[in-house]
Amino acid sequence: MERGWFDFPVVIAVEGVGIRSVRSAREAAIILRSQWPAERGRRHEIAMKACQNVIEGHVAPVLCRRAFEAAAREAGILKE
Repeated sequence: MERGWFDFPVVIAVEGVGIRSVRSAREAAIILRSQWPAERGRRHEIAMKACQNVIEGHVAPVLCRRAFEAAAREAGILKE
């Protein structure tokens, strides 16, 4: 069973992929690694670590969701 489901999805718009509703830490980690814009800021790194910590069961999914949302906002791909 997958760990790290978000209570509410984070909606992003990724060039070449389109609109995505990200619902879990695992899905967020995949997007951060392989579908993220080339420009990766400090919040991207924080979000990667937060997702990994959730997947490993060390922290609550809400922390990953917040970090992922902040990284998406920093990258200009968050749909609010």
